[in-house]
Amino acid sequence: MPAKNFAARAGRWSAAHRKTAIFGWLAFVIVAFVIGGKVGTQTLAEKDLGVGDSGRATKIVDKAFPEVAGEQVFVQSKTQKATDPSFRAAVRDVERRLEANPEVRNVKSPYAKGNPGQLARNGHAALVNFEIAGDPDQAQEKVDAVLATTAAAQKAHPELRIEQFGGASAGKAVQKLFADDLHKA
Repeated sequence: MPAKNFAARAGRWSAAHRKTAIFGWLAFVIVAFVIGGKVGTQTLAEKDLGVGDSGRATKIVDKAFPEVAGEQVFVQSKTQKATDPSFRAAVRDVERRLEANPEVRNVKSPYAKGNPGQLARNGHAALVNFEIAGDPDQAQEKVDAVLATTAAAQKAHPELRIEQFGGASAGKAVQKLFADDLHKA
């Protein structure tokens, strides 16, 4: 008595036509693999992983506190105070150079009202805060132009120590060290 369900009939047919069944399945796997490769994979951002209340909360937090690529330029003198006119002029020059760079936005002066934490207690250093424009995940690719701006400011004011640091510039430096080490290996 022949089986009436589909699985039994498929099994009987496969047993009777082994080569056709095996090559048919191999062809199916290859076609599925090719189609899957063409379609590609889409990875969700961490902020898109939450569902329900936690997902809504994550979206609210991301909207209220957007992720930015923050950087800082450190300006220091062993002899001058941050209140000295020449020191202030150098900091203002750093700010102007950063503002002129198209990769930079939201430059915050240490002398602006509301930014007293950007001046050192000993009075010999100041921080100029800014953000790298665009997607924070792409900031490492853009940071070279900003580092060049900071280096130009250092050249213009050799009596001061002017250095840049932040997530993008540190990431770029680590990436370079890693590449150099691999090259040596």
